[in-house]
Amino acid sequence: MQKILWAVIFSAFLASCSPSAAPPVLTEVSTPGYHPGRVVWYTLASPNPEVAKNFYESVFGWTTTPYGDNNRELWVFQKDQKPVALMARYKSDNNSGEWIGSISAEDVEQASSEAKSLGATILAKPVAVANQGMISYVQDPQGAHFSLIRMAGGDPEPNLASLDTFLGMELWSNNTEESQKFYTDILDYEIEMRKEGNVDYTVFKKNTLNCLGMLENPVENVRSHWLPYIRVADVNAALAKAKENGATVLLEPRADVRNGSVAIILDPTGAPLALQVYNP
Repeated sequence: MQKILWAVIFSAFLASCSPSAAPPVLTEVSTPGYHPGRVVWYTLASPNPEVAKNFYESVFGWTTTPYGDNNRELWVFQKDQKPVALMARYKSDNNSGEWIGSISAEDVEQASSEAKSLGATILAKPVAVANQGMISYVQDPQGAHFSLIRMAGGDPEPNLASLDTFLGMELWSNNTEESQKFYTDILDYEIEMRKEGNVDYTVFKKNTLNCLGMLENPVENVRSHWLPYIRVADVNAALAKAKENGATVLLEPRADVRNGSVAIILDPTGAPLALQVYNP
């Protein structure tokens, strides 16, 4: 699975060497000010971008714009003409995709150094990427992959996600106690404990904002990983559309799980994601 990150890193590195090849999507979504601790960007590492493209366009109404060439294959996902994510082609041993969340950090170099001192693997050292900002890629001590970022033009405003875009990310951890200490130490979170049915649920907060969620990994023999949530208008309709376009269902909507508002799937390339109705 480590090769997933290297593909994304390699594409980003090449883009940084050639500014014209780096899509300016992050500067398009930036606003003045920063919101450290929040996931501010999403990148899909996909072994089959053509299949992924068709899936996300069909299920969520996204459009896809290619950038680069055979040496730096990148795509931009948009919804209503606004960028929502990047996609990069990669090859891995298990041939499955993964969504990588970029967490806003006040100082990417310092946070990366702290992560390493706490047992993380730095898959790519902090580097300035044209049109994006300072970025590093990290594998936490439990195996979960994420990115640290200081966006060049400021973070997106922490507003409620529009339909068919990202609500946030949730960590499925094989050791929640150690994960809580790790992320709190490097990003200075406050912790709020909740109950989701019978499940202990951790909310990572910063400056009164809910930033991330965490629960014990419910899947045996799978490393810790981050799960992105996409806001939908109707979870059953969205799930039906996902099935029609090749998704594998991991969790059907159930009354005992957030009142039936959530479904969890694998996209056709194996990338996990959650569909949720969220109307606070």
